[in-house]
Parts: sequence; C-alpha cells; structure tokens
Amino acid sequence: MVDGRTLADALALLSGGTARRDLDGFRADHPDVRIRLVSQREEYDGSLQHALLIKDRDGATVSLSWCPDLALPWPLRGVHRAGEHLLLRVNGVETPVARAVACLDFIWDESRLADRLVTDSLVREAMQETSEPLTDAELQEAMNAFRRARGLLTGAETLAWMDRNRISHHELEELVAAEASVARLRSRIAAEGVEDWFAEHGRSLDVARVARVVLTPGTVLPDPGPGGFLESVERAFADGTAVPGEVFATLRREELDRETADAVFAVEPGTVVGPFPTEQGDLMVKVLSVESAILDDTTRDLAERRIFADWVERRRSTAKIEWFWGTAEQTGG
Repeated sequence: MVDGRTLADALALLSGGTARRDLDGFRADHPDVRIRLVSQREEYDGSLQHALLIKDRDGATVSLSWCPDLALPWPLRGVHRAGEHLLLRVNGVETPVARAVACLDFIWDESRLADRLVTDSLVREAMQETSEPLTDAELQEAMNAFRRARGLLTGAETLAWMDRNRISHHELEELVAAEASVARLRSRIAAEGVEDWFAEHGRSLDVARVARVVLTPGTVLPDPGPGGFLESVERAFADGTAVPGEVFATLRREELDRETADAVFAVEPGTVVGPFPTEQGDLMVKVLSVESAILDDTTRDLAERRIFADWVERRRSTAKIEWFWGTAEQTGG
C-alpha cells in the first residue's frame, strides 16, 4: 500500500506547479513505487491539468490530482468542443475522425493503422513511466538519421519537406525525439534477450538472393536460350505471360511460406525452383546465393524489433482499449 509520506510528497509535487520538472527527483526519493505523470490539455479553456498514477509493489494504483482555487471546475474537465472530432477539411469538404478511421480500416482495408495507433499509446505509456530525457547529442544524431532516411540531404530539401507536410520546426523536433525515444525503449527492453532470441529464431533471418518471375496461371516458362533463366523471363514479359514486378530480390526465410522457403534454401545457387502458387499466379525462382544469418548489426536490429513486438502484444492483451468514433463508444481489449 502507498504510504502517507509518499502521498504527501506527491501532493506537494502537484501543488507546487513544477510536477514535470521535479518528477525525476520524486522517483529517486521513492524507488519502491512506479510513478506516471498524466497531463491533459483541457479543450474548454486550454489549461494544462496533471495527475499522478502511483503503483506500489502489490500492483495497486493510486490516482492523485489537485485543483487550485479558481481553476477549471471539475464538471468541465474533459468537455470537448464539436470541432475536436474534425480531422481534415479539403476545399470545404470535412472529414471527421470517424470517417477517416472507417476509410482506412474498412473501405481501404488498412487495418494496420488502428493497430499502430494502439501500439503508439502503449509505447507512450511505457515511456511516461520511465521518463529519461534525450541528450542534445542523441537528438542531433536522431535528426541526422531522420533526414537521411527520407533523402533530406540539404537544408532546402528539409524545409521543402516540412512545408509539404505542414510541420513546423518545433513539431519536427518533437517527431524526431519521439522516434528516438521509441528506439531507446526498444533497445532497453530487448537488451538482455537478443542472443537468446537469435539462438532460437535466427534461422528465420537467413538470406536468399534470387531472380524471380510470376507467370499468369497455367503458363509455362519459355525454354531458356543462351541467356538462361533471365532470357526466359524477358520473353515471358514480352509476350504478356509474366506479371509485372521486381525481378531481383533479397528475401529472408521468414518472408516466405514454409513450402517455398524449404525449396529455396535447400538448393545450390543457380538452381531454378517452382512453380509456387500465389494470388497473382505461379512463382518461379532462380536462387543466386544463400547466406545463413549471423548476429551482426542488421540482424541484431531485427531481433530487437521482434522482441519489442512480442512485448507490445503482451501489453496489448491486458490493455483496456476504447475507441471514441462512429455512432457509439467502442471498447475492446
């Protein structure tokens, strides 16, 4: 149970007006409890309200908030203006949040967006529980990586990207800081488990470099001429029996279904395998090289991401998830 001293210190933290700045000191003084500071900008008057969630070793949570005299009354906390539910307006045509989610999740069959929104909330919750500000050097490194990943190699290109996406410099810094914080959280969660994960699952990251073609159903790959497989692929494209797509590819074992993976990774380089049925047609593959995965920087990053995804899924399985869109409040999880 949270003791009286902890509650008294928590109340002093909230009432002092410096809760966010003094939170680290409070955590240091009370290492036996987990602390999360929850902040909410009130739509009604723009005021910023804080509350502390204090979880003891038994798992019980105490929620503590404080309201000064003449502040926004409790009955008006959480009151929303109608415009808050409007996401976008284009040439006078308005798109409310409900319509946006419905379009992406159902009309366009992009259910991953909803999953990513839930994941973002779970990750932000974890980061709030163990707040650790990024250093200036870490922020600069993250900004450089962010720009390189998007091909923004000059200041002019960066400014043009910001203008196209309607992002201010401050918003860009917040976006980069959030991305860097997630990466650090991912590394911290996976830190002790990468080697064990790789020992058990590393085979799934084996790499095959291949040439491939998808033929329309019932089509046979033309007999190779002097140029072999690639000449046959060219002829298939020329006569319209090959489905347009990438010919050369680098594939990991985990990206393939079991039958295709077993065939691709079992043969010597230079071997043509297939056909394998796919939604578009019959896949033919020429294996150019096969490499067993090693625990280098690339596979370490992939292992961290797999471990992190499992961690998110475990948190999601016990989370209370509430959607506030459509004609009724939706709750899941």
